[in-house]
Amino acid sequence: MTSLRSWQTALRKRCVPVVVPAIVTACVLPVVAACSGEPALVELPAKPAGTPAALSQFAPATPRQQVLAALTGYTAALGRAEQSRSDIVARKLLRPYVAASRIGGLVDALSGIWAKGDRFYGQDVLHVLGVRIDGHRAFVHDCDDTSAMGLESGATGQILPGTAGVQDANLVTRLDQVAGHWLVESQLPEDVPCAP
Repeated sequence: MTSLRSWQTALRKRCVPVVVPAIVTACVLPVVAACSGEPALVELPAKPAGTPAALSQFAPATPRQQVLAALTGYTAALGRAEQSRSDIVARKLLRPYVAASRIGGLVDALSGIWAKGDRFYGQDVLHVLGVRIDGHRAFVHDCDDTSAMGLESGATGQILPGTAGVQDANLVTRLDQVAGHWLVESQLPEDVPCAP
């Protein structure tokens, strides 16, 4: 069996510097053990009884965290739905994040854009200003930067006039808790300026 020391000596003879013994040990020792032909006996630490400490330390998400996760999930799902250019795929992507009564209208709006040959570009940046939860209803007020997004012609790639976003889109999103999940019910722009 080749020892770690003989590997280091062989490396030195070939003018390759042995840099850090920890790296050599981590990389070479498994190879040496595998080549020995005999299984290496390794003593494993004792198993802890009951629930592992790492799993029991995680607290469940607060209602505020759940609402924000639902809004973030909605934003990502909407982006993927827009890119799918498919009514069926868009409905499937939006279902976990949007109230059932709102999915049809949202998909119809997307379909109208796709039918014209237009497409979305860019991504918005969310800046949450506040979250208010009232029982099974939540309102998220955010001042989003949508200036890097809008609509462009699929044929020419030119930005369509009047579709570019703004740096301070003042929005209020209403989410309803349905069967333990927060779903976007509506998203309305406010006509007053905001600052992130």
